[in-house]
Amino acid sequence: MRTLIQLIIRNHRLVLFVLLEMIALSWVASTHAHPRGNLAKIGMEMSASWTDAVGRTINFKNLKENNSSLLIENSRLRTKNLGYQNRSITNTISKFGGAWKSTPAEIVRYSTSFKNNVLVANQGSLSGLRPGMGMLENGVVAGLITEVSENHSLVLPVIHLNTNWSVRLGCFGAVGILNWSGESIEYATLTDIPLSEHILPGDSVITSGFQGTFPSGILVGKVEELIVTEADEFQSVTIKLSANYKKIHYVEFMSKKDSAEIDSLLITTAQ
Repeated sequence: MRTLIQLIIRNHRLVLFVLLEMIALSWVASTHAHPRGNLAKIGMEMSASWTDAVGRTINFKNLKENNSSLLIENSRLRTKNLGYQNRSITNTISKFGGAWKSTPAEIVRYSTSFKNNVLVANQGSLSGLRPGMGMLENGVVAGLITEVSENHSLVLPVIHLNTNWSVRLGCFGAVGILNWSGESIEYATLTDIPLSEHILPGDSVITSGFQGTFPSGILVGKVEELIVTEADEFQSVTIKLSANYKKIHYVEFMSKKDSAEIDSLLITTAQ
């Protein structure tokens, strides 16, 4: 206490100055409208900033919930549209149709800078997902499931060296094999196309439906460039993929009611 008293006496001028300043500010704020207005303005700005921060947090949470709801609705509408599409196309295409349904999910882990890229979705066997189901990103082909746990699925995207995809040039064009070269994540190569096939840049490349992973007619990409050599009996095509792997987030998985029955027949035949 003695030390404190000595400190106050030693700095009595500073203490007296601070005390007088506080008294002056209190008097000015209570007797002058303009300073009161400034103080009130500062208080309102601080309150508004806090309210804005709280509002942004709530809006972010609501936005995430709304995105999930929209994903589910888009999934339902795409599935319904596939049913109409399969009924409206000619018998050559529609015979690959059927009772397809889709399950929405989010990608929670992914890689795009390796030769064998993988993705992880936040839905698994508890949601009805199983290996072999195809994955769409914004309505276009993006990958297929290889493994599932109860709550997650491991997905091999098109940009994986060990995947091959059966695709078709347009609705009535030739069927070929699509694979990734391990270079740009925006392009893949379509092979085994006869030289007699007339191909133009911009032509659509769609699923053939032969693998059972997707219904026929789902967009895979667009023709970018033809690769032809005189010694080859077939031509290769560079395809610009429609799936955007740089921003992939919301996806959906396709399944067909009778796929298990078809798979069992194929296994029996192979044995």
